[in-house]
Amino acid sequence: MFSRKNTGRAALRKGRLLAVFLFILMSMILFTGCGGTSDHSAGSADNSADSKAGREPAAGGNAAADTASDSGSDLQSGQDESLLQAVFFDVGKGDCILLTMGQDHVLLDAGYEETWQLVTKELLSRGIDSLDAMIITHYDKDHVGGAAEIAEKIPVDIFYLPDYEGDADKSGDLLKYIEKKDLKSVRVDEQQKIALGEAEIEVDPALIQYDQQEKNDNDASLIVKIFYKEDEWLLPGDIEKDAIEIWLGENTQTFDILKMPHHGGREKNTKELLDNTEPEIAVITDSVLEEVPEKVLKQLEKRDIAVYRSSVNGTITITGDGTGTYDVTSEK
Repeated sequence: MFSRKNTGRAALRKGRLLAVFLFILMSMILFTGCGGTSDHSAGSADNSADSKAGREPAAGGNAAADTASDSGSDLQSGQDESLLQAVFFDVGKGDCILLTMGQDHVLLDAGYEETWQLVTKELLSRGIDSLDAMIITHYDKDHVGGAAEIAEKIPVDIFYLPDYEGDADKSGDLLKYIEKKDLKSVRVDEQQKIALGEAEIEVDPALIQYDQQEKNDNDASLIVKIFYKEDEWLLPGDIEKDAIEIWLGENTQTFDILKMPHHGGREKNTKELLDNTEPEIAVITDSVLEEVPEKVLKQLEKRDIAVYRSSVNGTITITGDGTGTYDVTSEK
């Protein structure tokens, strides 16, 4: 079991600033004693500065210098087994997120039926020909639609599913496929923990029970959290006002990265959710035709949260090294 941050976000920022100040002070002393710097050292510094330059986050927030950097960061985005990576595939207004660490791969939601080929191609292009797990947060077509077809092409060891059936026209293909192939699956009615390299994924049951009459699939979403040393991620499916209200009454933890629930949809308690979780980075899986509301973007900007959006950035990749520092790259 790894350690998690138990200090406040403000204290963490102050600590980082103090560390930077001390580093600069010691560097000045050392270089003064050496009587100057070599051309090689100066060149290295220039290259490092250039490597930090890259794409700005989408409108609605500014990347914190100590937390998020764009393409070309010192963090590698390859197969380094000490790095945790999430790829938010651009499937329109829908969720399909690849979680990777080392040789472990988990797919969180599966996009639409119309996007399964895109996702399968992306996985295979990364050398991924099997998945350790697939997590479906809820049975809406933009989360479960492509699941059966993806699993047919890329075998899945185990499925983590909501503890309800939902509409057959949305969930039927996947449930029939699991039954036909006699595949291992878990209906999440209590917390499940999944190892992802050195990281741990926690899958919590829905905060609100599914009601067939109300068809409240969104509020019946599973809640997914990821922890890796100091890194803390929250991916709450499509929860809306009622489930958010329960979350606010129970949660006492902050998170570095928040996938905005329901594609950035505005709720009466969206502001309270942001204040409760205090994210540094927000990812919004919206589309060009259905963009996040401007009022939500203003709330994110007000809190100086770096914002990345599918509608603006396309596929978004976030890589963390366990220190609370993240590399963010995108295809646009």
